[in-house]
Amino acid sequence: MIKSWLPALAAALFAPTLFAPALVAAEDPAAIDAETVAVQPGYTRIEPGSSGIDLVDVWVRAIPPFQPNSAGYMTVVNRRETAIAIVGASSSVARKTELHTSRMVDGLMRMEKLDGLAVAPGERSELAPGGKHIMLIGLVFRPVPGDDITLCLQLLTQEEICALAEVRRGGKEPAHNH
Repeated sequence: MIKSWLPALAAALFAPTLFAPALVAAEDPAAIDAETVAVQPGYTRIEPGSSGIDLVDVWVRAIPPFQPNSAGYMTVVNRRETAIAIVGASSSVARKTELHTSRMVDGLMRMEKLDGLAVAPGERSELAPGGKHIMLIGLVFRPVPGDDITLCLQLLTQEEICALAEVRRGGKEPAHNH
């Protein structure tokens, strides 16, 4: 008898409206682009590539309906002759955006907020699962695979650089070798 009500209980517990009523489907995810992310006060928007900074393989993790947060990943390439200091991030899809890192503490993986991230001249910095990443906290809609959303990085130089991020279930699509 207990097993007969288990599926109904599971469906009720994991209903999107129970855990995340604030998350709504995007009317038109394609309309959420770099123009919809307001330039932060005091910052100047710069373009990837021509600014000496490249943002490569930019993506955001797709989330289950009840999850209010996600994470963004990319590779930051500094082609400038001076180091760059990333001091923040933003996105139109999150109420709050922070730089984080994951590390092992007493045998457990823990996330910690970062105050900033430096990238030396000619170097690259990976923001990847299990390491440094951008936390998207308090999502205003649930990103699903195939959506494109905007992620911006704020630099100590009062510059802001943005790129479209593809929403994916995980990193690069794994090869299916059975």
